[in-house]
Amino acid sequence: MKMRLQRQKLGPTQIGLAAVLAAFAFWGGTPKKLAAATQSCATPADIYEYEPYLPRTLGALEKGGPITIVAVGGASTRGRAAGDDSRAWPARLGQALAARFPSARITVLNRGVARETAAQMVARFDKDVFAFKPDLVIWETATNDAVSATDVDAFQETLQTGIERLRAAVPEVMFMNPQFSRLSEFVVNFNRYTTILRGVADLSELPLFPRHEIMRYWADRGVFNFRVTGREQRRELAIHLYACIGAAVADMIVRRPPVQVR
Repeated sequence: MKMRLQRQKLGPTQIGLAAVLAAFAFWGGTPKKLAAATQSCATPADIYEYEPYLPRTLGALEKGGPITIVAVGGASTRGRAAGDDSRAWPARLGQALAARFPSARITVLNRGVARETAAQMVARFDKDVFAFKPDLVIWETATNDAVSATDVDAFQETLQTGIERLRAAVPEVMFMNPQFSRLSEFVVNFNRYTTILRGVADLSELPLFPRHEIMRYWADRGVFNFRVTGREQRRELAIHLYACIGAAVADMIVRRPPVQVR
């Protein structure tokens, strides 16, 4: 496996830019709400430091497209917890990219299906992914395999098979790992599956959006309270969270390699 060069570090202000733009649309646009969105969407400065870049996707955006991104995953990709697809993170990703590249023709397709394992997702790649000839696929997975206690060797094999199929048909691919939840981690062993996902990403030299780590960062700092139980509280949490996640994905996509100083 190739050694990775040290990656460019971005400060919270840079990383939060797209997040602010996306969250601004939801929160109503007042200065007070915009300031709150800026704080809540800030991510660690080095969170993407060693993740591979997506030069073809960035190049297509800079040229104005057209560009098609397919998000394939489970319930947290579908986004019904926020009320409807327009508030899911794929829709927020599209908004954040459009804010950065206003003249670009960008299509982000949400192909999330609740309660699916990685194998079930791979089984529908033909109709839900390849049929749209995407430029980038974001594959969110591992949650339901952990919940279902899928055999870990079978899970790894499924990931490798899925990546082989995606790479044969799609210019660029990115993984996304599960959401963070203190409560669910007491009853589900996510670590085994997220470790395998990380390993497959590294061996395949693919970027992995560290959603789990970012959400833990927010939880540890009291930015989000993931323990809320009321129906309306959870809906509002999902709306805000998906805005931040979608915009943070946009930040990861548009990173540039560091300039080499001779």
